[in-house]
Amino acid sequence: MTYIRTSTHWQNFHFLKLTAYTFFLLLLQVQGVSRLPYPALRIDLFLPLMFGVAIEWPPVASIFWGCVWGFAMDVLSGKFWGFHLGSYVVAICLVNIGLEKFEFQNPLYQMSFVGMCALGQSVALGLYLLFEPAGSISMMSMWMSLAVRSLIMMLCSPLILYPIWSGRKDWK
Repeated sequence: MTYIRTSTHWQNFHFLKLTAYTFFLLLLQVQGVSRLPYPALRIDLFLPLMFGVAIEWPPVASIFWGCVWGFAMDVLSGKFWGFHLGSYVVAICLVNIGLEKFEFQNPLYQMSFVGMCALGQSVALGLYLLFEPAGSISMMSMWMSLAVRSLIMMLCSPLILYPIWSGRKDWK
């Protein structure tokens, strides 16, 4: 199924709306989510956002958007450079590859796809934490926390994606 990107006026408005929404998610990520007491609750709000961007925009523009915001998130995180940038670009590329084969209008497909990307992100983070001198963190609790983090990201993805797609008339 091919999605038609329509008029220039809609694209300009949608770009401004998406930019404002991205800044809102950035503020929420930095001020709210990253300060939660349990590591499993510190989800990445931008991964589902990149899923929506990859469907809405052409591949080059969405990869550029993912690189810009991935770099910004890497700068704000302070450790493990390239983690956010790499995971966003991989997610965008996977969405563009699967766009012709999957029906991404279905929220269950959206959730499962974001969940797979979140699981990949958690595995990369877990492998990084294995080699990081972490102190007294139990390996089993770390992997359980990362799995719960992936599950929460998967369940929250429709809530994050809804503002991006709420104005689409061709999906109703």
